[in-house]
Amino acid sequence: MPRWSTVFVIFRREVRDQLRDPRTLFLIFVLPMLLYPILCIGALQLKVAFDDRARTVWLIGAENLPVEPPLLNQARDGFDESLFDSKGEAGRLIVEVKPAEKYWLDPKTRKEATRTRAAAAAIVLPTNFREQIARLETAEIDVDYESADEKSQTTYVRVLKVLSRWQRELTDQRVKEKSLPASFTEPIKIKTVDVATSAEVGSSVWAKLFPFLLVMMSLTGAFYPAVDICAGEKERGTMETLLISPASRSEIVLGKFLTVLLASVTTALLNLVVMGLTGVGIARKFGGAFSPGGGARGLEAIIAPPSLESAFWIVLLLIPLAAFFSALCLALSVLARSMKEGQYYMTPLYLICMPLIFLTLMPGIEINLFYSLVPITGVALLLRVLIQGDYAVAWRYFLPVLLTTVCYGLVALRWAIDQFQREDVLFREAERFDLRLWLKHLLRDREETPSGAEALLCFVVMICLAWFMTMSGLSSTTGMVIGQVAFILVPPVAMALLLTSAPRRTLRLYWPQTRYLTLAVGLGLAINPLVYELRPVIERLFPMSKELKDALEQMIKTVPSLSTAFFLFAVIPAICEEVAFRGFILSGLEHGHKARGAIVMSALLFGFMHALVSLYQQLFNATLLGLVLGLLAVRSRSLLPGIVFHVINNGLAVLSGTLLEWTSSTVQTPSGPRVVSWLFRETDPEKVTYHYWIVGLGALATLLLLTRLRRDAGSGWAARVREVSEPVAQGVG
Repeated sequence: MPRWSTVFVIFRREVRDQLRDPRTLFLIFVLPMLLYPILCIGALQLKVAFDDRARTVWLIGAENLPVEPPLLNQARDGFDESLFDSKGEAGRLIVEVKPAEKYWLDPKTRKEATRTRAAAAAIVLPTNFREQIARLETAEIDVDYESADEKSQTTYVRVLKVLSRWQRELTDQRVKEKSLPASFTEPIKIKTVDVATSAEVGSSVWAKLFPFLLVMMSLTGAFYPAVDICAGEKERGTMETLLISPASRSEIVLGKFLTVLLASVTTALLNLVVMGLTGVGIARKFGGAFSPGGGARGLEAIIAPPSLESAFWIVLLLIPLAAFFSALCLALSVLARSMKEGQYYMTPLYLICMPLIFLTLMPGIEINLFYSLVPITGVALLLRVLIQGDYAVAWRYFLPVLLTTVCYGLVALRWAIDQFQREDVLFREAERFDLRLWLKHLLRDREETPSGAEALLCFVVMICLAWFMTMSGLSSTTGMVIGQVAFILVPPVAMALLLTSAPRRTLRLYWPQTRYLTLAVGLGLAINPLVYELRPVIERLFPMSKELKDALEQMIKTVPSLSTAFFLFAVIPAICEEVAFRGFILSGLEHGHKARGAIVMSALLFGFMHALVSLYQQLFNATLLGLVLGLLAVRSRSLLPGIVFHVINNGLAVLSGTLLEWTSSTVQTPSGPRVVSWLFRETDPEKVTYHYWIVGLGALATLLLLTRLRRDAGSGWAARVREVSEPVAQGVG
């Protein structure tokens, strides 16, 4: 247990050092004060300058225009002012009249003019335009522009507006000449009513902008102080002085963590406050330049800052988010040998965070239980809902987002403390990388089991390969088998052979004690009712789309027989996934760490693999089953019990339809015919659940079997198994 008085002493020391650093003070306090006013004013001035600049339009065939209503002004160097809202707007389009001759009518001439910026757009009138208008026919006008050029595109929009108004005047003239009522050309009139208030419009804008800025500012505010107080101390030579102090390593990390957290929260809050105040000031000062009525009310409503209630939620969610970034940046900065190397780590960190935050800006992405568990994305989506004032949805997901973010922060902080405990990390000397020597060292100095980094690398390789398989369109049963073998089984086996000196021990390829096989069978049968009981709850939280259901049904229909389906969907995934997750990955996570943490981490990776590669509806079930499978693998020191448990769990899902037909019977009830089963209370294949008494017995049996399995590690029999397996593993290595 850390001594908090010592932690706060280190915290005060680090804060004092940061306040003495002019770079930190500039980044946190001065930069926001200068950045946003300069950016806003500069952007507004550029916009005004861009909008006010006159653009040239060619009008080819102006001699064919009718006299009334006029399209051009009297000087024939611009459009008639009656077609614009103001005289200033009319001056933004300069007209150059060109005769309807062969040269000007050639499309190549007009294309060259727009390419060379001689004209931003060109209007071509047909030679019989006046006669077509007189005969009440529809005349066709060509408008040439270049969509790749922003200036030409803007001019095109302005020209369309002018021609639209001129067309309306032509229509009014026709109606007047034929003595028709004005309503003749308007059989219907659409009245647009915007039910959104100004506050709701403003919150909609901020709901998209604020979460993005909050993530970026809290990440930036955490990274640079973390690099300075870790990698910077290595360069300055003050790390050794701190390490010989009475404070423990964990207390030093906690003190530094609180310092980085303070900098991250302060940076994010100050940036948001200054940006909000700048937006209000810009709206009041320059709003009239962008509203036809000359007032700033519309623009001010759009960029007004969120309400005080929304600001409270922003601050509340900012703290766990900043804590997660602070711990993560602190762990990365400990790895760096210098501040220069530490800054290199910023790019991959941004590359990981940016997709998670950009996901929230995509249309149709809304918060659900799955997204609430995704780092960064869950916080951003919850903030968006809170700023929009949809508190009914926000309360549903507030606790999952908060708890998962806190858990991610604790894991990152644990990683930072572990890094600080290692002398080889704290006092790494600068070395030059030589690929040949690195490969030689990798193959010559192999350890018996993989490291945690190699286990995580194996997981990333499997995810990437499986993703490419999904993108290639191999969604059939053949593709599934290829994916399981090539992308789930091959990477851990290959890495075990190349990177470890004891592949058999790494992959737990030992024959287990018979009692562990019995426990695996019992757990597989006992836990199945609980899995089915949890299934409808998960489907309510994570509804599966109809397209996905149809695709799965089509894939299952292609399987020729029940035995083939059992082999494809139960046996093959069980073998491949157990070798990967309870073999290589679990062994790597156990390297230098407690088995309990390794089991939990491997179960989380197992769940995320199912969520990312196959169905995100399987996240919870796969994670919970991963805990049981990890415990079986650690206690038995063998992969076989986990494979047996895995086969039974998947096999019962495959055989559920057959079991329903075998155990069902038809009886008459007052409500009419009804199919019931002595085993299942709900026989719909999509909602199948066991009777409550079976669920209760399964839960009790599961609890007893797990208790027995957990206690086996401390028995004399388990100790003898360890004594036998250790020399065997070493001899095989």
